[in-house]
Amino acid sequence: MASTFICDIVTPERLIYSEEVTFVAVPATEGDIGMHLKVAPIMSTLRLGEVHTRVEGSDVLRRFAVDGGYVEADGNKVVVLATRAAKLDEVDPEHVREQKAEYERRASTLAEDDPQAAYAKGEIAWCELLERLITVNQ
Repeated sequence: MASTFICDIVTPERLIYSEEVTFVAVPATEGDIGMHLKVAPIMSTLRLGEVHTRVEGSDVLRRFAVDGGYVEADGNKVVVLATRAAKLDEVDPEHVREQKAEYERRASTLAEDDPQAAYAKGEIAWCELLERLITVNQ
């Protein structure tokens, strides 16, 4: 296991994922970043998007949606500090559709400059990301 390193995905609520991996890709603000063992130290902000990891000896990707945050890598460990994250294989598509419809309904009743409208738009974007990534997963 000389080519593996630890990847942690953490939200303010809990540790979502911790595993020895051979590769991690994250949606950095300035573009996607892929990391292997002994990568040069890096710290970056994250945008709304997908994180995926690969475990040694497997072609299976572990896939996660993230909604902003930070990533830090030191060559032996990658830590994704996400504002919000979800394991894609645990997301219920029907629940996502219901949430999106509810936030769209709320947003349609609010003035454009209402702070709640901005919140609803952020929730809609999160739901749309989940829908897109789940569709890719099928």
